[in-house]
Amino acid sequence: MQIRSRPLVALSLAFFSVFSVWSQLTPLFSAPDEPAGYIRGAALVRGELVGTDIAASKTTAYWSTYVDIPQQFGVAQLVPWCFVGKPETPACSLPLETLTPVEQPRTDMGRYPPVGYLASGLGSLVGATDLSVRIGRLFNAAVCAFLLALGCVNISSNRRSIIVILAAVTPGVIFFSSVISSSAIEISAAICLWCCITTLLSSIKISLLTFNSVAVASSLLILARPIGVVNLAIIVGISLIAQHNLRESVARIISSWRIILTTAVSLLAMAVWYLRIYSHHLEERVVTDTSNPTLRQIAEQSLSDTSIKVGESIGNFGWLDTPTPTFVVWFFVALFGVIITQNWLKVSSSSRIAVICLTIAIPALMIFINRNTQNLLRTYGVQGRYLTPLIVGIPIVIGAMWAPQRKGLKLVIGCWSIAIFMTAVNVIRRYSVGIRPQNFFEMFSNPEWQPPLGVVGTMLALAVALTVFSGVFYTIATSDLENNR
Repeated sequence: MQIRSRPLVALSLAFFSVFSVWSQLTPLFSAPDEPAGYIRGAALVRGELVGTDIAASKTTAYWSTYVDIPQQFGVAQLVPWCFVGKPETPACSLPLETLTPVEQPRTDMGRYPPVGYLASGLGSLVGATDLSVRIGRLFNAAVCAFLLALGCVNISSNRRSIIVILAAVTPGVIFFSSVISSSAIEISAAICLWCCITTLLSSIKISLLTFNSVAVASSLLILARPIGVVNLAIIVGISLIAQHNLRESVARIISSWRIILTTAVSLLAMAVWYLRIYSHHLEERVVTDTSNPTLRQIAEQSLSDTSIKVGESIGNFGWLDTPTPTFVVWFFVALFGVIITQNWLKVSSSSRIAVICLTIAIPALMIFINRNTQNLLRTYGVQGRYLTPLIVGIPIVIGAMWAPQRKGLKLVIGCWSIAIFMTAVNVIRRYSVGIRPQNFFEMFSNPEWQPPLGVVGTMLALAVALTVFSGVFYTIATSDLENNR
């Protein structure tokens, strides 16, 4: 009864239990740009908003700065290179407190918006140690867990099933929610916003919680990363298309001063940050190659990479060197397919049109990002995590009315938990012994790197966390079924 009476608390703790175990099973700084994010957060909580400028170059890109914090924090940049990009090589154990600084602390995220690094930065207050990185990861996990729970509660308040959230919470979402990364806040805020704005526009009686949730999620999405403004525009546009009455839907949004004020302030803050700080070096060119692909060439390459980027979005647990097992990718593709086929004829034509528009918007965003990175660095810069804020909207928009029976709920939750667990086993294998032929059992008998709880201990902890999560999620999901009767 306590779970059903306090779903926000229960779901927040359930998500956090899974994220916290995941934060232990990957080596420190194994996430893309995690060293730079850790140093960025450490600087922010010590009052260093941007830092000292570094001239743009191919190695430091356009956003790097030196920050005036204790030098020991800078050694984070030394840690991951013994295993990053080498999936056959186990992780190395290089505690921060044992390393010697070689330069003033530098972060390649120095000109990125600060919101994505504030929570994790709090962990650095205990000093430049491995413990501070783990605490920072847990702070990030807590924020992400709350946002996902908030989305679930809003869907539940509209007498709809929260089961579609599991399709959005892929292993990749769990991974980024368990490390230091601004993508974690961006993706979690996007999932929350998809849920909350759907509730705002379709609910007969709108609660204060829904208004506040939309305001919080939209502001975090805008402020987490520069591309957040584009994602917000797409999410709001698609959500409006999905509704029968466009005029009434727009009126609902603008009727709340909280949504309008927080969104306007966030947009203004991001505009000032982008023009004054983020874009400081963007007119410079750090590449000597003057050739640039045509828009047609960029579009063709982007479209041909779509399946790869979708796989990365479902999960890649390193610097693009540790993909999700193939069967897990197919499970999530199948889950998306089931949600779409089960609901395609049940939802309105407006919702079907919205999903079609969203599937077009995803490759369009790829082309937009790739064109920008070609102009700056002559590279195709899209990663799967950049598309995740839009991809997660597909099951939420089309599956908003999906309410499978108890057997169906048990099947989806059980298969989801197994998929997450087996992905974790693959991740532990990669970092403990490396992915090499016929070495699976070596991670139990002769691991070169181990999580703090050990290989077996971490697997047991994750099994317990997933069991607890499944129980909480099923309890709240079945209460949705009872409310719908």
